[in-house]
Amino acid sequence: MYSDATTCDHLGKSSEHPIYLTLGNIISWRRNKPDAKVLLGYLPILKAKTISQKRSKGYKLAKRALYQHALDMLIRPLLDYTNDGFDLKTDNGELWCYPFISVMLGDLPENSALTLTFNSANCSHPYHACLIEGNKLNNAELSDDQIVLRTTGTMKAFVDQGVAQQYSLHDMKNIFWRMEIPVSIT
Repeated sequence: MYSDATTCDHLGKSSEHPIYLTLGNIISWRRNKPDAKVLLGYLPILKAKTISQKRSKGYKLAKRALYQHALDMLIRPLLDYTNDGFDLKTDNGELWCYPFISVMLGDLPENSALTLTFNSANCSHPYHACLIEGNKLNNAELSDDQIVLRTTGTMKAFVDQGVAQQYSLHDMKNIFWRMEIPVSIT
């Protein structure tokens, strides 16, 4: 799956947030063709009436909650088939499939919204995939044991312990926490 908010007109006044679905086990040159992906839907975009409303905590919380809820509604029907599978019709016949979400592709704003991490270079842990401090992101000499991944378990624990903000994480539940499938955010 991948998403990217996009502008729909030349003046930049109209925008949409499409989310696409493709098969991950086909070669990339084929997967990148327009007919190898399907528009799953559009994520809603909450718009503020004023600058002060846009900066308010309530608006920001509503925007994150709406994004998580809409994403949950879009992917839930796909996950209904993870245990039983379904027949996938192809040009060569039918294949029995068990769908799962292997990767969610997006740029920094989408990945931050998806993982509920702060989207700012000024926060203490600005990267959505691991807990590296912002001043150490350029350090090419970090060892593997110094890189702590943001996993479902650790992020959920930070929220449950009330220390989410220390790790640049919004204090709310992520929809992927209740799913029993691993998801890679890139």
